[in-house]
Amino acid sequence: MARSISFEKEELKRKLRSYGLEEVHIEAIAENFEKHNRHLEVISFVIDIERYGITRASITSFLKDMGVDDSTIINIFSKADFKRLGLGDRDITQVVLAE
Repeated sequence: MARSISFEKEELKRKLRSYGLEEVHIEAIAENFEKHNRHLEVISFVIDIERYGITRASITSFLKDMGVDDSTIINIFSKADFKRLGLGDRDITQVVLAE
């Protein structure tokens, strides 16, 4: 079952500032939330903040602070990588170990 994480707008802005995100990028993220009726898919959110320079270690810390477990975080990063590459879940059919 899908799970939602919610936080106040100012809380999110404070948290993003604490990770060193520039104000212009914080506002862009806030506008993106507003454009999508204050809801974003976590994969898109992670891609956005990573694009603006937040490291995966910091994103992991942020997600853990929000109560997301390790296996879900790994899944989020995997899906973010697939989305960036333009691959869907069913596009990967085999994993091959080459010598």
